[in-house]
Amino acid sequence: MTGPARRAFRAVRSDSRPCAKKAAVTNARLSKIVPYAVAGAAAGYLYYVAANIDYHARAGVLGPDFWPKLILALTIAACAYEIVRLLFFAGRDGEVGGVLEEVVEDSAGKHGEIEARPAAVSHPLLLALGMAATLVYVAAVQKLGFFLATALYFALFMVIGRYRRWGVIAAVSLLGTLLLMFIFMKLVYVSLPIGVEPFSRVTFLLMQLMGIR
Repeated sequence: MTGPARRAFRAVRSDSRPCAKKAAVTNARLSKIVPYAVAGAAAGYLYYVAANIDYHARAGVLGPDFWPKLILALTIAACAYEIVRLLFFAGRDGEVGGVLEEVVEDSAGKHGEIEARPAAVSHPLLLALGMAATLVYVAAVQKLGFFLATALYFALFMVIGRYRRWGVIAAVSLLGTLLLMFIFMKLVYVSLPIGVEPFSRVTFLLMQLMGIR
């Protein structure tokens, strides 16, 4: 290869590097946006479902749709915020993070404290299972009742998250659901799904034990 041809090849190669780097950054940014977009869309659908819950409204008492709609609205807002941040401000955050990271690494290198960082691992299958469990929970809570459906949902979510201490799973699921049931029905006066027979018997028994009318 002659001198001019070699210089031209190097120029083309150097020009292509920024384009390749920009494409890699864009792909990485989009891969981070997808989970928030999916979660936001799922929250939007669940908000629509919660907005169509049929119940007998009582004066001065929050309906069973209030807290689910509030939580889902906050979820949608959080997903929208992350999407906007990743689309328009990720470059600035990345530059700041890079500078700070270099400072920390230089300081750690001087003191011999540099440690290898494990690469981040994504689990799209676990994310899909978590979303599926949420959809099943929304569909089953009216039949099973709040206590049974929520306790099973908590336990299943921890199992999906690869947590295997079964005693802790049982305690957190049962006690956490009882605490939520007490707060919503006893303190906040929110009507929760009771369930259908024979599952409603469990709800009525717990309401009786906690003094909920």
